[in-house]
Amino acid sequence: MRIAVVDDERVFRQQIADMISSLYGRENVSCFLFSDGRELVRSFENDFKLDAIFLDIEMKELDGMSTAKVIREFSKEIPIIFLTSHTELAMEGYEVDAFRFLGKPIDVNKLRQTLKDLEKKLKVEEKIVLRKDGEDLIFPISSLLYAEAANNSVKFVFSNSTVEQRMKFSEAMEKIDAIESGFAKIHRSYYINLAHVVKMGATEVLLDNDEVLPIARGMAADAKKQLFDFIRSNGR
Repeated sequence: MRIAVVDDERVFRQQIADMISSLYGRENVSCFLFSDGRELVRSFENDFKLDAIFLDIEMKELDGMSTAKVIREFSKEIPIIFLTSHTELAMEGYEVDAFRFLGKPIDVNKLRQTLKDLEKKLKVEEKIVLRKDGEDLIFPISSLLYAEAANNSVKFVFSNSTVEQRMKFSEAMEKIDAIESGFAKIHRSYYINLAHVVKMGATEVLLDNDEVLPIARGMAADAKKQLFDFIRSNGR
């Protein structure tokens, strides 16, 4: 996850960046520090990609609320988490569709919950783009049940449709992994979404659309471990 931390107090922006990195895991998050709103706006003008913004409201140059209004001209969806010691400003935040307000000084438990909720929101919005008949088709990655190798192509099986692409199975797995980590290879021909698993045995797996897929003997133990890890991480 790529997160911007915007605050005109150097010590505070570094402190919250360290807290985010510690809670979320440094290998899973990159924090980009900005000293004021104008600096953040310039990054958007240069098409700098971010997943979320932690934004101080009370800054001397361009204040946080004004910055958020400009950012909304670039992106209607990016989550904005306001940082403030004045909770009475929360009502104004609804004008820019604020994701959350965190009081200063930051409560570590509230920050932890904010990061969990933020991750859920971003996962819901993640999409996979496939081409069919010369057109781009966009699907929520959460609706992908599994990918299946089929000769020189791959079938992407969704909850309500199937799209076949001419590509290598390894390329399909890489494409999926770039978007979502909750998939597991259970067979040389199947890469399944663990979120849709109802039951997993030694030789087959039952998905929530009632399909039963085979599990290769040598992959069963690793697939089951990945499923247990996924359940622990996602609270299922």
